[in-house]
Amino acid sequence: RINQTQSPTEAEDGPPELLFIHGGHAAKISDFSWNPNEPFVICSVSEDNMAQVWQIAEHVYNDDIGIEALSGDRGEIPPPTTTANTASNGS
Repeated sequence: RINQTQSPTEAEDGPPELLFIHGGHAAKISDFSWNPNEPFVICSVSEDNMAQVWQIAEHVYNDDIGIEALSGDRGEIPPPTTTANTASNGS
């Protein structure tokens, strides 16, 4: 978080002001814009005409979110759901 003291291990990841890194464009970015209606949502367009819309993870900027709320962000996959109506596979 911004203005928090970093441990030496945390300092290896970058300054506390570094909120996120996005490395999705292969070409140079030609334009970007913050969404005026949704905080922390941005769109960027590169010279190869690729547009990307993305949002900063809320736990990065919202101090009200506890660690318990982040459990879904740790690679946990919910169990599969079953439905009574399944598509036919042609057999």
